[in-house]
Amino acid sequence: MRTTLVIGAGLSGLMGALALAEAGLQPLVLAKGQGATHWTAGTVDVWGADERTPRRAIHEIGATHPQHPYALIGARAVEEAIARFCALTEAARYPYVGGLERNVLLPTAAGALRPVALLPVTMAAGDVRLGGEMLIAGFRELRDFYPLFIAANLVAQGVAARGVYLTIPAAFRRREYTTVILARMFDDPAFRAEIGRQLRAQRGSATRIGLPAILGLRDPLGVVADLQHASGAQVFEIPTLPPSVPGMRLFTILRDAIEHSGGRFQIGSEVLRGHGEERRLIAVWSEAAARHQEHRVERLLLATGGIAGGGIRADHMGIIRETALDLPVRAPANRADWFSPRFLDPAGHAIYTAGVPVDPCLRPIDMHGEPVYTNVAVAGATLGATDTVRERSRSGVSIATGWAAGRILAGNAL
Repeated sequence: MRTTLVIGAGLSGLMGALALAEAGLQPLVLAKGQGATHWTAGTVDVWGADERTPRRAIHEIGATHPQHPYALIGARAVEEAIARFCALTEAARYPYVGGLERNVLLPTAAGALRPVALLPVTMAAGDVRLGGEMLIAGFRELRDFYPLFIAANLVAQGVAARGVYLTIPAAFRRREYTTVILARMFDDPAFRAEIGRQLRAQRGSATRIGLPAILGLRDPLGVVADLQHASGAQVFEIPTLPPSVPGMRLFTILRDAIEHSGGRFQIGSEVLRGHGEERRLIAVWSEAAARHQEHRVERLLLATGGIAGGGIRADHMGIIRETALDLPVRAPANRADWFSPRFLDPAGHAIYTAGVPVDPCLRPIDMHGEPVYTNVAVAGATLGATDTVRERSRSGVSIATGWAAGRILAGNAL
C-alpha cells in the first residue's frame, strides 16, 4: 500500500506533516533522530538580517532574491503558516507572542541581545525594551549558564542587570543536573515554592527576573505564574544550550497535533535511498534493525535539513549530495569558494546556501528545470538558496515552507 511520507522531524517536517494530517492523508514521519527543535532556542526568527520589519522583508525579498524560500511561496503563504503556528500553540496553552511588525530583543545565555519575531509567552518579559532592572538568576549546578556573566554583558550594553545564584533545596539534591532534570524539578510545586522564596529574598529593586529556560515541561505557564506570585516580579526564561526545554515543549505540541489528526512517527529510521519511475518516486528504504525497510510512496515531503542538519553532505572529494533521495544539489562547484577567508564575514559562507533547487511548487528539479519527481516537495533548510542563519530567518523559513509544501502536496491530485 502506498502512503504519504515526511522525511525529517524538524520544524519544517513537523509543519508539513501537520498540513498533510489535517488534510486527512495520515502521514508517516520518518527521521533518523529528533529534529532541530531539541537544540534551538524555541523562538521563531522570521527576519533579522537588517532593520526591516519581518513583514516588510518577506514582502520585498522577491525583488532582490527571487530564489529565496520566502519568494518561492509568496508572502501570503508565509503569513498563513505563521498564523497556523500561533493558533496551534495558543490551543496547546503554550502561546507564542510577538508578530511580523517588529522584532523583540531577548537576552541570550551569553548576555548578547538577539532579535526574534515570535517567542513563547514564558520569554515575553525578557524584552530589553521594556526597561527596568533585571535580575538574572541561575544554579551553579547547571553548566553553561552563568548569571553574573550574563548580567555583566547586559550592563555593558546599557541594560540594568545583576546576577545571582540560587540554591537547590536539600530534598531535591542529586548528582547530575541537566536542563531536562531541572525542568522536571520545576514541575514539582514544592521545588518552585522554595525557589520563589529565594527569588523574593534576592529581588531587591528588580522588576523582572530572568531564569534559564527550564521552567517545567508539563505546565510552564503555571510555573511562571507561581514564581511571579512568590517573587513579586515578572519572570521570564532565557534559552540555554541544548537540550532545549522550550524546543522539547514545541516538538510535543506538534507531535501530539499530528498524531491526533492521524499521523504517525518512526524516529530512528534514516532514509537511505529512493527509487523512481517516469518522474515519480515509487519507494524509499529506511534503516531498520538488521535490514532495510521498504516504504511505498504516494507523496513525500523532504525536510532533512541542509548542511547543518545532515540532509546535505560533502565527501572528501568535494562532492556535495542530498543524502535521502540523491536529488540534485545547487552549490558552489569549487571547494575554494565554499568559505570566505574571514570566519565572521558579514556576507557569510557560500556553502550554507547549498540546497536542492525547486520549482514554484517546491518540487525538486534537474539541471534543465524539469521536475525530478512530481510527487515530492522539499522544505526547510534542504531548499538552500540562502544562508538562513546569517539572515536570522531559519525557523521562519522552516515553518513557512514546511506548511506550504504540505498544503501543496495535499492539494495535488497524484
